[in-house]
Amino acid sequence: MDLTHVGHLISGQLVRACRAHNRAASERLKQLDLYVGQEMLLLSLQGKDGLTQSELASIHGVDLSTITKVVQRMERAGLVERRSDAHDARISRVYLTEQGRSLCEPSWQMWLDLEEQLTQGLTESERILLRRLLETVATNLER
Repeated sequence: MDLTHVGHLISGQLVRACRAHNRAASERLKQLDLYVGQEMLLLSLQGKDGLTQSELASIHGVDLSTITKVVQRMERAGLVERRSDAHDARISRVYLTEQGRSLCEPSWQMWLDLEEQLTQGLTESERILLRRLLETVATNLER
């Protein structure tokens, strides 16, 4: 089969949508001096500051080495800081700095704005259906 036909498959359209979504998110985050994924870590810490890197990796569904690199980069940028656990010095906990905390609301607003762009022209019932369909697709692929 010719590769030009891939675009006619649901998978081809999903790839296209994911690329466009990632590009739009990246452009918006660049305005906040953030990289894709950093805003999610900020928002996780806003919900519960002082998580371990293992907890963050589990929440975000990535391996520990990925979270470690993201946290190191964010620490160098002054967005988070790592501190030893008060009860177990072997454990490092990640905390928002004031600079990191100041980016939480703009990060959340970025996701709301992106959601609005993503669903532009859809009715409320179509938005609900799209969410349900994407949840099913994700569940199917995660099996």
